[in-house]
Amino acid sequence: MLRRWCAAGGLLLTACANPTPPSPNPTAASPPVVFGTAIATVTETPRPTQKTLRLWVQPEFDPKADTPAGAELLGQLQRFEQINSGTQVEVRVKRALGAGGMIDSIRTGLAAAPGALPDVIAIDAHNLDAAAADDFILRLDTLVNPDIMADYYPFALESGSRNGNLMGLPFAADALVAAYATTAYAQPPTSWATVLESAFPVIIPAADPESLFAVQQYLSLGGSLWDRSEAAALNTTVLTELLDYYAAARTAGVLTKNTLDFGSGAETWSAYRELRAPLVITSAHSYLQDSALAANTGAGPVPTQTGKPYVLAEVWSYALVNTDMARESGAWELLDWLVQPQNMGAWALKASYLPPRADAVASWPPEAPADFAHLVLAAAHPKPDAETLAVIGPLLGEAVRNVIRGHATTSAAARNVIKEITAD
Repeated sequence: MLRRWCAAGGLLLTACANPTPPSPNPTAASPPVVFGTAIATVTETPRPTQKTLRLWVQPEFDPKADTPAGAELLGQLQRFEQINSGTQVEVRVKRALGAGGMIDSIRTGLAAAPGALPDVIAIDAHNLDAAAADDFILRLDTLVNPDIMADYYPFALESGSRNGNLMGLPFAADALVAAYATTAYAQPPTSWATVLESAFPVIIPAADPESLFAVQQYLSLGGSLWDRSEAAALNTTVLTELLDYYAAARTAGVLTKNTLDFGSGAETWSAYRELRAPLVITSAHSYLQDSALAANTGAGPVPTQTGKPYVLAEVWSYALVNTDMARESGAWELLDWLVQPQNMGAWALKASYLPPRADAVASWPPEAPADFAHLVLAAAHPKPDAETLAVIGPLLGEAVRNVIRGHATTSAAARNVIKEITAD
């Protein structure tokens, strides 16, 4: 069946093997930036500085001048400085976790050098949890204009909130999506039935430790991840229904043991580019990195049983650090500037992330996959917390793999998952 698909008109990537990004225009002036070992000062030319604002970012958002996304962020910061005369922005890159990481450095700085703390931080959900729990960051509810709140996709504001308070404004999102060859699927494959009927092979990230794809499918069936005491728990009936789908896909030859080798969306996207399957479950980030190069390729929310899209998305947010009151107004102006639709949209497109504001998506140029972004973001729900996934993910993943291998019935695999979760 794979051979028939390949011969049907062919999936063509204009750069089939790891395309090289276009070289920067050698005549274009790069943003003048002075780099330290971990700090970028974005001021274009020296001028009297009355206020210095510090922005700390995780490594994936390092504003390197030699990358499109980095140059875009540096340009936005330079424009902010020009608009706000006498203000200088310093950017420091901090690893996400561990000693010397984002939260550890803030905790240490509060005791030893509060004047060196950041004003704005760009962080993932785990660090937002920690920063909010330790009261390192400010509530944003009273600062954010209602029009801005209304423009965010609902899942994004939920993702940026803790205990009913808005603690971070999301600026980037990623999610598992379906990428498919239009030579194999004339219409987007929105339902499991369509996928099974096609009999084309599908590659999923079955080796993902969090089993996020299986969790997403389980939740789309109406399942829950917690019991009334908020302990991790799964519904046996819904879980069995999910595993029945994997068993049917194995019987139809849609899912084979080969899919057990893939642990991430980046890996499944590489398999798609190698023509190993006409439908893969990948990350939006991986797809967006290559979307301009992929011919005969469509993408959208992953198929569900009902055909109604359901997506789990993770976000990264800007937050205000609870430091010097005299700096907080300037810090808010910087954060507000970075999440303006044109700024968020331009940076997200160059960084290959989904911008979680509707007006930011609308700001993308006509050739960009804005329809794809809107479909995914409109169907998105917050990704479950890491602690829950650490409990459920490995057990659910083992059950899925055993069913695909034919080593367990769906009912037995479901019972074993429930038993192990209960035992914990």
